[in-house]
Amino acid sequence: MDETGKVAIAKVVIRNKESLAALRIADGILTMSTMFYPDEVRKPTGIPELDYNVSIHDNELKMAVNLINNLSAAFQPEKYTDEYRQGLMEVIQAKVAGEGVEVAAVPQTEKVVDLMAALKASIELAEQERGTVKKKGTRKKAAGA
Repeated sequence: MDETGKVAIAKVVIRNKESLAALRIADGILTMSTMFYPDEVRKPTGIPELDYNVSIHDNELKMAVNLINNLSAAFQPEKYTDEYRQGLMEVIQAKVAGEGVEVAAVPQTEKVVDLMAALKASIELAEQERGTVKKKGTRKKAAGA
């Protein structure tokens, strides 16, 4: 593949989902990158929010460029860690060493609010404050009766 400059396309299954993948050589190593099927790619014309023009003042653009330049730094991959994996490895090592594993406490569930009941109570309160509460069993008389 390296000598021909070509890329291989394959189907792979990852977590019960079949995906397309591109196999290629990068720095002498065979790499695989998953791809999307055409029906999984959303066309930009189908996103109505993208169909508007924005006018940007020159000063705003200069300020944005300055902000990006000031906040940019060299990428340091060692700065980022997989905290989930690290915690999992600590639990595994504790189990192997025969230590007890501390299980996180299950958070207390709060009272579930019935939204319809709360809405009805809010409406009734508003009606009482306005003095427009209808008494049960009474009907308004039709105009001209």
